[in-house]
Amino acid sequence: MKIRIGEGELKLLGNGQIEELSFRDGSIFPKGQFSWLIRAFRDGKEVGIRLVDREKDRLLYHWEKTEEPLVMQVTEKETYTVLTVLECPDSFDFLEIGPVVTKLNEIVGDVVGVVQGKKAAVGIQALNVKTLAGFPYELKDQVIYRKETPTSELTVSALDFSMAAAYDMPFGSVLQLYCENRRRDRIKTVCYAENCIPAPKLERDDADIKGCSFALFACEKEAALAVIGEIEMGEGLPHPMLDGEWLKTSRKAVCSYMISEFGVDNIDKMLAYAKKGGFSYLYHPEPFDTWGHFELRKDQFPQGDTSLKECVEKAEAQRVKTGLHTLTNFTRTNDSYVTPIPDKRLKAMVPVKLLEEISAEETELRIDELKGFAYVATLNSFRIGDELLQYQECKPDQEKGILLTGCTRGAFGTTAAGHPKGAEVYKLTDYPYQTLFPDIDLQDEFSDRIAELFNKTGLNQISFDGQEGCEWTGEGEYAVNRFAMRCYEQFDHLVLNDASRLHHFLWHMNTRMNWGEPWGKSMRTGQVEGRIKNQKFFEKNLFPKMLGWFLIRKANRRFEASTLMDIEWALSEAAGFDTGFSMSISENVLDSLGNIDILLEAIENWELLRFENRFPDELKEELRKPETEWHLKKVDDHHFELYPMAVSQPFVCDLLEMQPGQPGGADWYFENCFEEQPLKFQMRVEGYGFIEKVQFYTKKGLIKFDATVKGGQYLLFDGEEAWVTDRNFNRQGKAEYTGSCPLVKGKDSFSFGCTFGGEEGPEVSVQVITQGEAYHIMR
Repeated sequence: MKIRIGEGELKLLGNGQIEELSFRDGSIFPKGQFSWLIRAFRDGKEVGIRLVDREKDRLLYHWEKTEEPLVMQVTEKETYTVLTVLECPDSFDFLEIGPVVTKLNEIVGDVVGVVQGKKAAVGIQALNVKTLAGFPYELKDQVIYRKETPTSELTVSALDFSMAAAYDMPFGSVLQLYCENRRRDRIKTVCYAENCIPAPKLERDDADIKGCSFALFACEKEAALAVIGEIEMGEGLPHPMLDGEWLKTSRKAVCSYMISEFGVDNIDKMLAYAKKGGFSYLYHPEPFDTWGHFELRKDQFPQGDTSLKECVEKAEAQRVKTGLHTLTNFTRTNDSYVTPIPDKRLKAMVPVKLLEEISAEETELRIDELKGFAYVATLNSFRIGDELLQYQECKPDQEKGILLTGCTRGAFGTTAAGHPKGAEVYKLTDYPYQTLFPDIDLQDEFSDRIAELFNKTGLNQISFDGQEGCEWTGEGEYAVNRFAMRCYEQFDHLVLNDASRLHHFLWHMNTRMNWGEPWGKSMRTGQVEGRIKNQKFFEKNLFPKMLGWFLIRKANRRFEASTLMDIEWALSEAAGFDTGFSMSISENVLDSLGNIDILLEAIENWELLRFENRFPDELKEELRKPETEWHLKKVDDHHFELYPMAVSQPFVCDLLEMQPGQPGGADWYFENCFEEQPLKFQMRVEGYGFIEKVQFYTKKGLIKFDATVKGGQYLLFDGEEAWVTDRNFNRQGKAEYTGSCPLVKGKDSFSFGCTFGGEEGPEVSVQVITQGEAYHIMR
């Protein structure tokens, strides 16, 4: 039996195995490898295929020890073929699609489900939310091709082959999907909670294997993305368009945006800042008082949704779009789903029973089984009736059962009550963010509320962060798909959306991925390797590229305030990889930094040139290197100069052990990799003293500065002007200077001197800044 799949052909034997896979006239099938179109499983075991035959456009699978056949519709279209299960035996637990094996493994898109060779590409696409990527963990012993290393390693997680729609093997690659029969009661493992998460049977159309649908295609590798677009339009999948262009090819999909809190009192100010940075999207990182009902913060939106709508409309009037952040189905304990009467649909583990009657005051109680109580959680909360409780310790009791001690009664504002012997005890699922989770049905109400909020206010951007929380429903990736698609299908206007994780079916809906920086690190060290790895992940998965969140900060006890050098390092990486990013800047930081206008202007200029694709490819290669430094200077609206820069490691002179009034100084060696040029530097003074009569000298000259620089201040010199600033670069006074101190090309001695006073001798650190010949960029 031959099935055409675009420019390829699949040959299926009567025993269900794939014998051949070809592209045009050449085979791309790895001889000697097992390959299947579908496999069925019941009670943890594979159901043998007795015979496969074809009646016109239908495949009929006949099974051992099973009377009913599986009927699959085969619809061959010009560039792809759709296969849909029309009938399936009710006794089947899982239907595995694949493993479909190929020789191709030059580029393997593990999430998108596309594998590429030198000329050809083969792809598999799930066509509904219940058809999932990967292989069910319950059948791990039935896997034919096992990959021991992750298919991708991202900043947020590593992707295992069992979760991938495609993965490489020594012989080539494997394509795989699956569908689960959800019309049965099941017990699932989620993260650490092994075999104790109930997944009750679902009574809805997408609970069946019947209706499972997928597409297969083969094409030239350059055409793979276009074919997926055709599948989206032909099969009714999400195909979001912006200004007439598909977002998977639009540069607007990777526009950068500003993350800042806003509300009715500061929206005008925040819009002004956003426009200074050239940002067309302003994104609120924490707008909600509660998660669940998603009630907006009263301090920023006193009239709730109406106040938010006012902010959105103000932004729209200034051609700025707005968005906000969610954590998907994470449920705060102050939400009315939790308190004062907890919703019975808060997700719980397998219930146990009270062994003894308890009063409303007792803080120790006995349960009959360990079950989910075997696992330590963040909140250690459980429900009996309409009361929520928390326990401190769980241990076997010498007399009988399991003893819960140190119990808090009436937790989270619920009401303590007495409970009879035999009452069911439900341990609730939770997360380290001090949150709970809903079950699959309650989760739908979360999606509905998000869609309602966006439609009512006109918001244009959302992040479906924390999608892993949906898996605590017990329904795995299906629950993730269901949550996001329920929102998407109800939005009455285009909403750009991202997530920190990418899922096979949601690839079509998601505009991009984005993720937060580890705030405890500096900009140049926070996730640098991960940011670069992610670009390769996006490329192989044919997905718009983003560089993640960056943080602009003011000075604190651990970090210096963000500098122009820091920001231009991030901007040069974005330009090199041609990726968007988000810049997190609080209102307090925007108001506090003396250099904020310079930073925002730099963002605007760099992003303008990146968006217009003005950086040549050979220059992008240099910009991508994280060890390089760059400075972009705007000459006029059409001409820019891009300078390669070098910023030295800090040269440190510690004056602590010297006598106040005694001249201090240090001799250093500095290597200038560019041509001879005037001295430029950033000097930082720390401690309880001050320095004066600052001077630098080389063999080429001496420069002196008439300034007093106190602990916690900087002396900045750009070769033309010198300024004393506070630790947030607010100018405190101009410093006059005399002389010059040229830096010769190559390595040479470099000396520093000063006088000092105060309570103790301060520490002085100096970073020398040099620049090379400019690249000229026109627009």
